[in-house]
Amino acid sequence: MKKNFFIILVALLLLIAFTVSSVVKYTSLLSEKNLYTVAGTQENYGFSVAKFIIQLNELYTLINSDNTIDDVRLKFDILYSRLNVIYVKSEATAPLYKQQGYEETIDSINKKLEDIDGLLSHNHPDYKKISTIIADIKPLTKTVTNLADMAEIAQRNDALKDFRSKRQQLWTLLFITGGLISLLLFVLFIYISKINRLLLSERAAFASKNAFLGMVGHELRTSLQAIVSIIDVVTNNLSGGIKSGQIERLETAVSKMERQLNDLAEFAKIDNGSVEIKNTYNSLQAIVTNAVQDCIAIYEKKDVTVKIKNNNDAVIFTDALRLNQVIENLTSNAIKYTERGEVNVDYFIEKGKVLNIVISDTGKGIPKDKLKFIFKPFTRVVDSKSTVPGFGMGLAIVAGIIRLLKGTIHISSEVNVGTTVTVRIPIKLGDSSLATAEVSASAPGDVFGVLSLLVIDDNEMACSSLSSLLTNAGYIVEATTSPERALEKLLRKPYGHCCKVSDEAAFCLIQRPYISKTLLTRRISPRGSP
Repeated sequence: MKKNFFIILVALLLLIAFTVSSVVKYTSLLSEKNLYTVAGTQENYGFSVAKFIIQLNELYTLINSDNTIDDVRLKFDILYSRLNVIYVKSEATAPLYKQQGYEETIDSINKKLEDIDGLLSHNHPDYKKISTIIADIKPLTKTVTNLADMAEIAQRNDALKDFRSKRQQLWTLLFITGGLISLLLFVLFIYISKINRLLLSERAAFASKNAFLGMVGHELRTSLQAIVSIIDVVTNNLSGGIKSGQIERLETAVSKMERQLNDLAEFAKIDNGSVEIKNTYNSLQAIVTNAVQDCIAIYEKKDVTVKIKNNNDAVIFTDALRLNQVIENLTSNAIKYTERGEVNVDYFIEKGKVLNIVISDTGKGIPKDKLKFIFKPFTRVVDSKSTVPGFGMGLAIVAGIIRLLKGTIHISSEVNVGTTVTVRIPIKLGDSSLATAEVSASAPGDVFGVLSLLVIDDNEMACSSLSSLLTNAGYIVEATTSPERALEKLLRKPYGHCCKVSDEAAFCLIQRPYISKTLLTRRISPRGSP
């Protein structure tokens, strides 16, 4: 990975270097100085030579007419300035001096003008001699004109060659840059493909881990179910051989293990993305009250007072089970980590769209440097000497559920002062008539009389223990571990007024390749049994 990163870094640096080089080269090609060198001055050489010739002829005409010496000297000064434009060596006249014979010719003209200048310095100059010198200069001007034309042609050819050369350089740089970009994209593609393969491998590992956790949770819950059932049976038939307190402690321990295993299984489902949100209309007050009351019943602390600060009886459209899970987890945490004081549960609806739940306590608090790890699974921020049970799954589950509900959670805490957890979940309000009816807590026998039940489970121990528990409760129970046998029983006679098949039993039926859940439903439905 480090090697690939180094290659990408080098490629980026080379790409930047060649890009900068291309820009510099392009700028150099179009710079004012470069254009001036290649294309020459704004006025071409032929035009400058023509101006000199015009001034020379005007001087010749002036000398042969009746004009004052001052007029002649002024015209000569103008003529001399015209010569300097094409005589003085500079960057602008360099192309002229490259022409063979130009330097000798222009020097000869300059020398003759110096002779004229000497003659004009007298009060009575020899105009005849000056006319002769001008006549000698005229043939030389024709030579200069031809050389100037040749210089312009050569200059244009040089400019074209220079342009083609620099264009080739630019194309080369662009080709190299394009090659580097292609190489960089190829390396990035390889690098990203490798990362994707690693991610897929990690995802498969996570899926395997979650499947393992789910399987472990399922198997252990089955065993625990058998233990709990037997404890129930033994407790009901206790003849004094075992103290009831011991049975209660055993039951408490089993319940604690069951909660932990449920947490493992729940986290596995959330982490694996197999949790479905099932929104229904429910009473907000009932959800909050039930969750808090369950926590109070489980964690009996005389020195801790739990209060619900609100009494909002609104009907909301959300997943009541998951919301109950969130409130129960957060409230139980607040109670567990508060030695004495109070736990306050407040809830309100903001602008009819967002449910706010605020749970605060006066407990131990969480150090600020550990708050960022609070939602990671298997993470506990308490010290190793803490007697609070658990292995750090509660808040990871809460965070996962809130994410599924498209909500947010924020925790603020101060050590030895307390912790405040704020949850915000988008909801939809509904009418009270839409709320799901609550199930009565009355014993089934009180409502339906003596029921005849059929217990179906692929685990013989679980099936047997559940049958014993239900028989002890006064039901008429038949049990089977075979889906085919269960189907025969269901087709032969109805069982009670209601029937609830456990997730394990349903799972068992679905897993059988020769009997589907749909087929089972179709074959049972005509009998009137649910």
